[in-house]
Amino acid sequence: MAGFSGSALVTVDGGTVLARGYGLADRDDGVPNAADTAYDFGSVMKDLTAAAIFKLEGEGKLRVTAALATLFDDVPADKAEITVLQVVQHSAGFDEYHDTEGDFEPMARLEARQRIFAQELRFEPGSEVEYSNSGYTLLADVVETVSGRGFTDYVRDELLTPAGMQHSGFFGDPVWERVDTAIGYGDSTFGSNDPAAWPYTWSLVGNGGLVTTVSDLERWLVAVWGGDVLDPAALDAYRTLYLSGASFEGKTVYGYAGGSDFGFGGYAADCPEANTRVILGTNASDAFDIEQLGGELAKFVLSAR
Repeated sequence: MAGFSGSALVTVDGGTVLARGYGLADRDDGVPNAADTAYDFGSVMKDLTAAAIFKLEGEGKLRVTAALATLFDDVPADKAEITVLQVVQHSAGFDEYHDTEGDFEPMARLEARQRIFAQELRFEPGSEVEYSNSGYTLLADVVETVSGRGFTDYVRDELLTPAGMQHSGFFGDPVWERVDTAIGYGDSTFGSNDPAAWPYTWSLVGNGGLVTTVSDLERWLVAVWGGDVLDPAALDAYRTLYLSGASFEGKTVYGYAGGSDFGFGGYAADCPEANTRVILGTNASDAFDIEQLGGELAKFVLSAR
């Protein structure tokens, strides 16, 4: 792990074989990263947003085949027939971003929706797949619209808490008064580069903004496959319609990844059949490829198991 700055967790057959920090969480004050340091995990937030959508469907409050026009009154004609599932699968045609000033641009929910609906579609919905942060912000809007609750409240109450994720939250949450967060060291800076103090606006809601620890992310994965978060039908839909796995050593391994321009990144390789996981969080992602490092470590662990 030479040159790695962050935290690493490896579990094999459900038992922890590695849980420790490397490098510094705060270089100015010489604070080391620890096993329970929290990092901005970037787009791993999308995995929870998708889970929320399938959970709502499992509860009979939403159909993923429903068109946007059945959920919103202000959908323009060219987007009226886009389905929720197409948005989940990045096949709706929405642009990659809806902000003009970056992740922390002040933006309310309705403004974000209006900006997304005003976008010129990149392709005919359902005909291609192109990654879209805007689409996942719209899904967060769907969660609020259908559940009648704030997105962060819904995710915290229905996903984080059932999974036992007591050291997780979003930018600027009060939870960071008792959980240590790392400072990010990357190409960009915003304030102190500490996610504990960053604003969480609708430029990012639903598509990023998740801050968590490697142990809490492992709790999430265990809870998902254990049925503590999604009922069997919702879990099957989440697995077959959203997750993408690869075969290794005869078993399916799912990869989860996220990052930012501020030095943060996270990666998880999850093999539920073997109850084995490799999870990394970093505050210096420019120094190495966290997906490559995590993938190589996961292959070693699964081969040696």
